[in-house]
Amino acid sequence: MARYGQALLAVLIAFVIAAFLNSYDIPAAFATMLLAVMFSVWRSGMGPGLLAAILAIASIRFFAIEPLHSFDLFMMPDEDSRRFLLYTESILLLWLLGAALRRGQSRLARSEAYLADAQALSRTGSISFIVPDAEIFWSAEAYRVFGFDKVVAPSVRLMLDRIHPEDVRTVRRKFYGLTEPVQRIELEHRIVMPDASVKYLNILGEAEREKDGRLRISAAVMDITEARHTAELLRRSQAELAHVTRLTTMGELAASIAHEINQPLGAMKLSAQTGLRWLERQPPELERVEMSLKRIVDSAVRAEALIAKIRGMAKKAEAETAPVDLNRLVDDVVELLKGEAHERGIACLVDLAPTLAEVEGDPIQLQQILVNFLMNGFDAMAATPREEREIVIRSRHGEAGVILEVRDAGPGIQRGSEGRLFDAFFTTKAHGMGMGLSICRSIAAAHSGTIEAFNNDDRGATFRLTLPRSETSN
Repeated sequence: MARYGQALLAVLIAFVIAAFLNSYDIPAAFATMLLAVMFSVWRSGMGPGLLAAILAIASIRFFAIEPLHSFDLFMMPDEDSRRFLLYTESILLLWLLGAALRRGQSRLARSEAYLADAQALSRTGSISFIVPDAEIFWSAEAYRVFGFDKVVAPSVRLMLDRIHPEDVRTVRRKFYGLTEPVQRIELEHRIVMPDASVKYLNILGEAEREKDGRLRISAAVMDITEARHTAELLRRSQAELAHVTRLTTMGELAASIAHEINQPLGAMKLSAQTGLRWLERQPPELERVEMSLKRIVDSAVRAEALIAKIRGMAKKAEAETAPVDLNRLVDDVVELLKGEAHERGIACLVDLAPTLAEVEGDPIQLQQILVNFLMNGFDAMAATPREEREIVIRSRHGEAGVILEVRDAGPGIQRGSEGRLFDAFFTTKAHGMGMGLSICRSIAAAHSGTIEAFNNDDRGATFRLTLPRSETSN
């Protein structure tokens, strides 16, 4: 009701003003009534605006149409009737235009509110400016992302002052310092807030030439700090899980590892006993004693290398990226699992490319993938006749990078489980955790590589790891 009251008040005020001006022979009724209608539509909406239009039409009849000061529509001459109809059409047209404009502005206001809510929820602001620092716009969320109060006038300088010192050159070159149009701009960088905290921002935008020749840069600025922290926590959790999985694998191989270590220790003991016997001779046979000592040293080196491999697999440490020779990694893993393969009666055949390019990665994590592949192959061949148990490890170059394959002679991948093989907690083993291959896929993804598994044409399955070549190998 208040809105209709406002419309009535607007028409009443316009009527009083028109009457006052009319007393001085100033024909202002039409103009004042139009203003009353416009005000009512704009301020109160379509319904009150329509009421104001009807009252305005009656007021026009009262002031401007002969006989004056009458509301009777049937007393008008033909000429004045036409004038009255023209006034009526004008006022109704004004009402329709005002109503349409109000609806449009109402929809625009709702859209802007929805956009502001969406930006706040997604932590994404929008910015636009003419290079180098003109006609700049920040959305409300952009103010929050950069940490400025809304009373602050936006500027490129303020945004540049927030950038982390280590990222300034890159961000200037790829975004703020552009001089030519760019269809797609995408970069990630850090900003430092007044409280010294660091935010991670992702910028996605474009640079286009205006009609006047100036360059306009428009972009969405997303605060991805929480996403980065979450990703870091996930990475640490995966590293912890990978470490637990390695320890579990080492536990499964404990007997085999103990056997492998006992071999060089036994050889050292035997060589030492033999050397003592040569020393007890009269005269002592020093040349043979020297040979025994050399065998002890060789056995000690072998035991030390084996222990180093075991410690590397079992250690808990942050990932260390370095150029990795996959052929050497294969040799180390085969040596580590030699006792396990012998115990199960499995022949390990190695087919390695002679000049294999290095890959960039963490050798311990890549070793874990290969150990997992081999242990899965060993388990898969439990029901294979002993004389047919063999596993082939092959390295080669491919279009996508360096390829490492492990091929077994087992029954192959079960039908229907191909798509779930690398899912977490999915396992085909009676006592498996279902995490080994899932962790392997995460490690491969962290190395920008891929893992796939498929059945061979004859028998068994092949697990394939593809990794990009190291930049130093290109």
